[in-house]
Amino acid sequence: MITDLNPGSLSIANLTVGGGDPVALIEAAGENGFGAAGLVLRTAMAKPLSHEVIGRPEVVRAIKAASAATGVRVFDVEAFVLRPGVEASSFRRALGTGAELGATHISCIGTELIGNDSFLSEQQRLDLFGGLCDEAAAFGLHVGVEFMRYRDVPDMAAALALIEAAGRANAGLIFDVLHFHRTHGTPAQAAAVPASRIAYIQLCDAGQAEPPLEGLPVEARGGRLHPGEGVIALDAILDVLPAGPQLVIETPVAAEATLSLKEKVASAAEHAARFARARSARLMARA
Repeated sequence: MITDLNPGSLSIANLTVGGGDPVALIEAAGENGFGAAGLVLRTAMAKPLSHEVIGRPEVVRAIKAASAATGVRVFDVEAFVLRPGVEASSFRRALGTGAELGATHISCIGTELIGNDSFLSEQQRLDLFGGLCDEAAAFGLHVGVEFMRYRDVPDMAAALALIEAAGRANAGLIFDVLHFHRTHGTPAQAAAVPASRIAYIQLCDAGQAEPPLEGLPVEARGGRLHPGEGVIALDAILDVLPAGPQLVIETPVAAEATLSLKEKVASAAEHAARFARARSARLMARA
């Protein structure tokens, strides 16, 4: 059971601020009490990053300095996409940069179904994933697999099957409550996942209406809700998930799209704290 939702124990995902400046994100995270933050090193979409880090030593130095000054550690770096034409060795530079920044985890995802007509075979995906895990292990990094209905690792069963087939000790599941909800996952299914197989947990909430497949990426990248403001059975899910894995706040909210980076981080912190207080009260009432 997860009971500790203190902001100092939480990480804030880069997606919450829509890919903003990494130094500014770390500084804002520190100002608002977050203990960690996630950074984007590789794009998962068909457009370049707005803030490049790899190959820019001055940016790496600035991120490390901000982390040291604020006490906000870099928790995870993303995104490592399993797609055709990619060799595991091509991930090495990003992995090295992530390790230099102090990250302990990386995010691995499948190929997006929308707009693509070329996909890896099951064996090719397994081989590439195993190679990524081996490359990551050389840098002391843990690989989290995030399932999404609109990618070719579409659900929790597929992600766990990939992890089990690879047999790498440094691989686990990214449990994003939005994607779990949109694949109609139940608390009983969440409870059945071995704690050792959960890399980390991403928290948000979602509206009642379920988007069509082509609308799911839009929701995931900019249409989430703050915890406690939607219909996801967060209390029931948190009751059965293990307390050990890192909790990450990932809340790109459509109504906040025009806010500044600092304002988005402050809102995420405020709403996370509000949800934590409400959950604590509910747990006390149940005791």
